[in-house]
Amino acid sequence: MTCTVVDFGKDSFVYNITGCTKEELDNKLNLFFTSEGFTRKLDTDTEKIFKRGNKALRILLGVFVKYFKVAVSVKTDGQMFSVRLQRDMNLLLSGGLIGIAASRKEFGRIGEAFKQYCNN
Repeated sequence: MTCTVVDFGKDSFVYNITGCTKEELDNKLNLFFTSEGFTRKLDTDTEKIFKRGNKALRILLGVFVKYFKVAVSVKTDGQMFSVRLQRDMNLLLSGGLIGIAASRKEFGRIGEAFKQYCNN
């Protein structure tokens, strides 16, 4: 399985993945996010949403409570899969300006860890 970064920004990463089947890719995605402490909130053929933490407490207490949500979309083009990781947080869920910076830093770490995980 080979993973290359095609596009990246503050709130999304796009990877092209080759050398695997759809089932293997789904398994890799689930294993990676589970190992990072995420639970699956939504799971369809083309989109998955993983979350970590408590949303209600994050809204009430802000940056003092951990909450993180990542949306993953998968597109198929022959033997190549285009996987997009997107940080799915708004200002309220991010915990203000401090929370946005921490959320983007965590998303960058997850994006790099995902690339390393897929290339191993």
